[in-house]
Order: sequence, then C-alpha cells, then structure tokens
Amino acid sequence: MIMSNVTETLNDTISLLRAGEHFYRDAAERVESRQLSELFSEMAAVRDTAAAEMSQKVKLEGEDPSGASWAEQARQMYAEAEALFGDETDALINYLEEHEDRTLEQVRSGLGEADDHEATAIFMRHLPIFKQTHARMKALKDSRAA
Repeated sequence: MIMSNVTETLNDTISLLRAGEHFYRDAAERVESRQLSELFSEMAAVRDTAAAEMSQKVKLEGEDPSGASWAEQARQMYAEAEALFGDETDALINYLEEHEDRTLEQVRSGLGEADDHEATAIFMRHLPIFKQTHARMKALKDSRAA
C-alpha cells in the first residue's frame, strides 16, 4: 500500500515527536535540578499528546502510525548527544533547544503539506503549543548563557 501524503507527513512528525519525547524523558532523569526535570517531563508529555493524536489520524486513514523507527532514532539521537555532551546540563539544554527548532519546523512544514482538512486542524492545534515550547527552551538556553 502506498502511503498518502497526509499519512507520510503525519508519520514524519510522529517519528520526530517520539524521538524528542524519549530524549526529554531521559534528560529529566539525568539532570539534578528538580525544576529542569519537571520542565523536561512536561515537554515529553506535550510530545506524547501530539503524537498520540496524530497516530489516531493515521489509523483512521487505514495505515500504521510510525513507531518502530522512532525508538531507533531516539537511541541514535541519545547516543550522539551523550557522546557530544556527557552529563553537562547546559549542553543538554542547547541540544534540546535545537530539537525544538526541528520540531517547530516540522510542524510548520506539516501544516503546509497536509492535504486533508482533519490533518490540517491537528497541525493548527499543535502549532501554538510548539511555538510555546520552543520559546521556553530558547529562553532557558539564553538565560543560562547570560
């Protein structure tokens, strides 16, 4: 079965969200600051909620939501980050802020590529949320650099 444009777009976004969710959850466990741990857990939950909604749409299209590949992507992303940053909190924050850039770009791209009313509505609902998560991580990164 050939994947529709809407399903492909949603699955690309789901993969990125699941990888980010995994990385945020791991980062929440690794940092010593309770405040950062809570923030990272919240960011992971935002990704889980969005990915779950997108997965439902993919299932309604009669296709399988992306999932098998996200775990491998997350492991690879984590391994790369760990090799680069070790346990340094500021480096983790920088990496997570870059992930926020990619997520926001993917959601905007998905909104432009979605060829289905329902998928467009899903991206529209989540775009302001990801603008906010991006702004929060950017502010955190900037405050630590100051």
